[in-house]
Amino acid sequence: MDRYHIALFIHILAVMAAASATAVTKLAAGRRARARTVGEVLEWHNVLASASKAFPICLAAFVITGFYMLIAGHIAVWSNGFVIAGLAGVVSLFASGTFLGIKGNALKTALEQIASKGADLPAPKLVPPRMVVALPLINTGIALAVVFDMVTKPASIPAALGVLVVGAALGAAKGMRHPAIAAKPNVQPVQRTLVEQAR
Repeated sequence: MDRYHIALFIHILAVMAAASATAVTKLAAGRRARARTVGEVLEWHNVLASASKAFPICLAAFVITGFYMLIAGHIAVWSNGFVIAGLAGVVSLFASGTFLGIKGNALKTALEQIASKGADLPAPKLVPPRMVVALPLINTGIALAVVFDMVTKPASIPAALGVLVVGAALGAAKGMRHPAIAAKPNVQPVQRTLVEQAR
């Protein structure tokens, strides 16, 4: 046992933890969409928000252990495509997560205002903006592309970044076909206010 392999273990553990958090957030988002009362919507939204807090920790652990392994392995950091693509992926995931976190907090505030009038009130019809629906799937595509680059380790920066672009594009294509985007529900005035507050 040495420090390099301990770092590798933490590196892999960070990926596994992020995958687990992704599964929980997708489950919570689905349950939130099917909730019947505003109290249930808020409860599942809180589960989603709690699971999402794991992502920045996972990203930090991934980057720190990755850099340690590069230095320990005497691998040039700035001239290898897989390293550049990995950093670009982490930065984009962090920026996306920050954006989704801001939108999530706005939605939570709006839900709490409705729940204060009665948690048993019928669940509002949530119509999220296209970007909010698509970003989680884009993030999944980016994360898978980063893992592909880390495993195959392309030296070419354009090739490694190209894998990242393909991953994001596939996620975006899947996200744009999401039922929440395709559907055009009739939103009532109070519900429209809720949606606008969350934008």
